[in-house]
Amino acid sequence: MNLVKTIGRILPVALSLAVLVACGDKKKDKPVPVKQPEPAQVEAPAPEPEPAPFDFSKFAAVKGSSTEFLTESSAVEAYLNEAFAKVEQGQATSIEFPGVSSLFELASAELSSEGRAVIAAFGTKLAQTNMEASVLVEGYTCDLGSVAYNDELSQRRAENAKAELSKYIPASKITAKWYGKRLYKKIKYGTREEHRRSNIRIQ
Repeated sequence: MNLVKTIGRILPVALSLAVLVACGDKKKDKPVPVKQPEPAQVEAPAPEPEPAPFDFSKFAAVKGSSTEFLTESSAVEAYLNEAFAKVEQGQATSIEFPGVSSLFELASAELSSEGRAVIAAFGTKLAQTNMEASVLVEGYTCDLGSVAYNDELSQRRAENAKAELSKYIPASKITAKWYGKRLYKKIKYGTREEHRRSNIRIQ
């Protein structure tokens, strides 16, 4: 009887110890997390220095010798890109600018998108020079309509072209003149459409 009582007192204690030992074993068996190495810091390569812009300040824009006027922006850009390349490569000491024209619809003084592009190509390049040259903008019309009407129309054409060009170079460098239809047929353009224009050239 005493043996049974003794076992009854010892058994709960033994079971408790077994539980503690088992829990302790589980804790010991739990894997230890492995710390992952931080990724190596890779420095971005230093940007390559941009080439210094070519100094055109010592080169003057000069009056073009051609009596032809370019009317397409692609032709203006090609002409001036070639002229600037010659200066940059030491093949020339000056830049000769072409004359350019913006053509207008009948009775209109509003510049077309292509007309604005022509002036932009001309003005952007001219702004890179030393700006010693001045620019003359001339407004023309065909022979349709009265003298007074054409005088006013040619004035608006010249002034609109000057205003557009002054986005790229100082307005003080630009002179505007207009002739109405007085010069119609005195300038050898092939059609009436070709007379409805504003010519821009280096003076």
